[in-house]
Amino acid sequence: MNPILKSSLGIAKTKTFRGLFVLFLLYKLVFNQFTANWLFPKLVSHFTMAKVEGKFTCFSLFYGIEIQNLRVTPGGPFSESPLLTAKEVRLRYNLPLFAFGKIRISDFGITEANIRIEERAGEWNLAYLLKPKDKEVEETIVEEPKEPSSEISTYLPLQLSAYLNLKGISLQYIRETGNLRYFSLQNFDFQTKLITNRFTSIPLGMEALDQLDEILVHLNSERPLFIELDSNQVKWKDSLPMSLRLEWDRTESPELFLFASDLGKDEIHLDVRGKSVQTGLRLLSDIHFDAKEDVLKVQQFDLRVIGQTWIQLFGSISNLSKESPDVNLDIIRSQIQLGSLQNTLQQLQGILPEIKVLGELSLEGTGIHGNWNESKANVKLKANQVYVRVGTSKPHSLDTANVDLTATLNLSNQKEKTAEFPLPFLKSFRISPSQLVYNQSSIFLSGEYAKNSGINLSLSLDKLQLGEYAKGVAGKLKLNLVVLGETFQNLLLQSKINIDGFRYQIDRSRSPASILGLDLETNLIFDKPFGLKEIQITNLILDQKTITGNKALDLQMKGNVQLGQTMFVSLSPLDIKLTTPNLLVVLPLVLKEKISPIQNLLGVQPKIKLSARYVQEPNAKLISANLNADLPGLEMRDLKLTTDLNISGTNANEILIKQLKLMAFNGVLQSSLSGKLNKLEKQKPPLGPYFGNLDLNLTIHSKTKQYLAKGISVHGDLGLNLKIKDYDINGEFFTKLPALAYNNQKCPGENCKAYLVEEINSKIPIQHNLAYQPEESLIIGDKSIFIKNYGRTNTPNLTIGKVIGTHPNIPNLPFEYVKKQNESPGFSAFIEYKENFANIESLKSYSMDGIILGKNLVFNLGNLDPKSMEFRGNLLIRDIDLKQLMAPKVRDKIDDGKLKADLNIKVRDLSEPIANLDLFFSIFQIGRDFGKSALNVISAQNFLIDRITDSYPISKIDVSLSKGLVYADVYFDRSLLSLIMNLEDGKISQQRMPLANFLKRAQNEIQTYQE
Repeated sequence: MNPILKSSLGIAKTKTFRGLFVLFLLYKLVFNQFTANWLFPKLVSHFTMAKVEGKFTCFSLFYGIEIQNLRVTPGGPFSESPLLTAKEVRLRYNLPLFAFGKIRISDFGITEANIRIEERAGEWNLAYLLKPKDKEVEETIVEEPKEPSSEISTYLPLQLSAYLNLKGISLQYIRETGNLRYFSLQNFDFQTKLITNRFTSIPLGMEALDQLDEILVHLNSERPLFIELDSNQVKWKDSLPMSLRLEWDRTESPELFLFASDLGKDEIHLDVRGKSVQTGLRLLSDIHFDAKEDVLKVQQFDLRVIGQTWIQLFGSISNLSKESPDVNLDIIRSQIQLGSLQNTLQQLQGILPEIKVLGELSLEGTGIHGNWNESKANVKLKANQVYVRVGTSKPHSLDTANVDLTATLNLSNQKEKTAEFPLPFLKSFRISPSQLVYNQSSIFLSGEYAKNSGINLSLSLDKLQLGEYAKGVAGKLKLNLVVLGETFQNLLLQSKINIDGFRYQIDRSRSPASILGLDLETNLIFDKPFGLKEIQITNLILDQKTITGNKALDLQMKGNVQLGQTMFVSLSPLDIKLTTPNLLVVLPLVLKEKISPIQNLLGVQPKIKLSARYVQEPNAKLISANLNADLPGLEMRDLKLTTDLNISGTNANEILIKQLKLMAFNGVLQSSLSGKLNKLEKQKPPLGPYFGNLDLNLTIHSKTKQYLAKGISVHGDLGLNLKIKDYDINGEFFTKLPALAYNNQKCPGENCKAYLVEEINSKIPIQHNLAYQPEESLIIGDKSIFIKNYGRTNTPNLTIGKVIGTHPNIPNLPFEYVKKQNESPGFSAFIEYKENFANIESLKSYSMDGIILGKNLVFNLGNLDPKSMEFRGNLLIRDIDLKQLMAPKVRDKIDDGKLKADLNIKVRDLSEPIANLDLFFSIFQIGRDFGKSALNVISAQNFLIDRITDSYPISKIDVSLSKGLVYADVYFDRSLLSLIMNLEDGKISQQRMPLANFLKRAQNEIQTYQE
């Protein structure tokens, strides 16, 4: 026997050989085309709802599969419409090479395939591929968050090579409902080749491209795509070139690179909502690498819109194999005719919002030249009569534009970005004098930057209509701006702004036209690339003038703003000077109505100076300020206000008032406030949204007679101390004034009005409830609870020694209004303010040799709203001598001037006191002379009235006032004359006399005594 045969038979008899032979027979029994053709469709039908048909021509575990005439049909209502048909499907790989660290997919191809995605009655055929899963209760496992990984580790060194070939692929998308009913894509061809180097990890980012050694992509290089689209909005059926070729081989030395494309068409026809629309978009490119010349050449890069070349790029990148390649790229042609685009938009009228575009744009001359270490980039923009408007929005018009920007770049610079150099690759740039005319506004740009010389930029703008860009503001803006700096870390901005015809609107109120000017010089400091840290306002001047040039407002400010987690703002100082009459001319009506009433208090030229500091932390705000003011209207030249506040909480839940002090008139007037304001979970907080715990003090202190303002002089002490706790206000008002004087600053003279009040002493307790809500009126209700004293007489807490002043009717004649009684004061009363009511008891005033007594005086302040306030009281007038009101030369002509009367007053709603005043004045004793005058006031003079008043005494006069009308009755003693004159009840009456007429008659009657 042959030794070789004998040896082979020996091996065949071994167990190892027989075991391997059995495994081989089992492998061939399972992995063969006959088994696949019989077993694979049955397995798919068993585990899914789909039906698979086809012929396996290859079925190998180690080398792949091949199927011809593949047909995949879903179940259910789609059992007659295949989801996928393909002439041939191939998946070839080499599994044994994995032992050598190689993953090879030698061929993954699909030929002449048709994919059909369909929806019927809300159901998709894709849903009938797999069998529905049983619903099971799944436990939710909460995983701890992990940091996202940056790569996938393979541990073993691997190399991947894959080849994909799709030929003649068709896709159909069909549905019965929805906007898109039908979409078809035919003749889709795609080939790709991918080979990597050895790797042990796959980066999850752009770094994965570094692992590619060779890549090839071909898209429809031989024939165009055929596209069909049918929807409610658009219908499209056309062939579309979509040729793309990309080849990149990094294993070659030098590398091989090729990119060519022909995407789109110059003429594309669509049917949009029944309207024929013609447009076009096409990209032609031819970029390849010449290995001999070591140059990447851009032979063609042409972007076309509706047949026009918008951007045509030409150039090269040479010396690619060197460390510093050279770049030479230019836009050699650019003609953007917006009018052609307007034709397409016009065809869409009624479908798209009305859009109008006109004019020409060009980027021709834009390019980049140089190497990676130093290249020069140039941007050129030209425009002519460009007009863009969408719908009814504001149009944008660029009449002309000529912008030329040149920059020097170092593209190889890998330095980190810093605040000084946020663009480390930028070595310098220069803006040649450029001009734009935008919406009839002229814009001029120029400047330069270099690392060794710094930044110098300028911008000027003229005739910009603010009303077109900002709502509620109008005017013609002129701006000059200069930016200087050694680096980008510290930039100096110098700007000058002038707005002619400046107007603004508040609510529905619009201001008159004015002239506004602003000069600003500020430093911008950055602590990271373009990260603003601090704003230093070295000088800010704002002035506003009337349209005729009269100055109304002058503001100057210096300050600092530091940004970050803790924001810091300081003003040092802010000076405001106003010319009130001119300011009222330029204010809108809503502000004019608020300032006009206090115009006399402000004066003609008030001044305000403010220094402030504001610190904002995440949950706290600190505010401190010092304010000095000169208010000539009040003759207050030295008003000083100091404040120090701490606001806590994101919603300002607590305000701590450490200090709030006011001082004026050389320290004579002083006021202070301190305490806390808190937001509490209670209904109806008394102070806005806050509950308070505050201490308020107001004092006037002068050791000697001190002139304050507006003719007022003071000597002594006056003060108000209040403690505010939640809804309650408790405190005291006190005075110890030897003298309080006033004159109208027209003395001496006929118009002089001067008064002196001496020995004013008071100590009045105060208790007010901020939660009080007015209920029934004191006048209507039972007043006894307020006016009864049950026989007790309180010691007066308000006394006035005497009051002397100019005569109310006779110029340059002194008159004693309140007369001191030996050692007793001329005026005394007990006043208690409690539960929002001021009760006045034991009022006694000595005047005109008589006495006036006050009874049942109640002043209801309610919730401090004048509409809810009311007053009532009774005054008893006893034995006052009216002769003292007369001139000395006529006093002796009057026999009897004594008057006795009672006066009752009721008034509700102090917002209109005259209209709501009810007054009753009953005179039960009056001299004959003054009785005749009283009758003359209420009745027209005639011969008969004069005879009555000369012959018969007046026993009583009743005068009442209600709703601005006077009612009067003059009673006479009974006599025969009453029968002759037919005087009813012995009286003469006057009904419904207007108060103005009554006062005018009274004034005329008083004048008769002065003549």
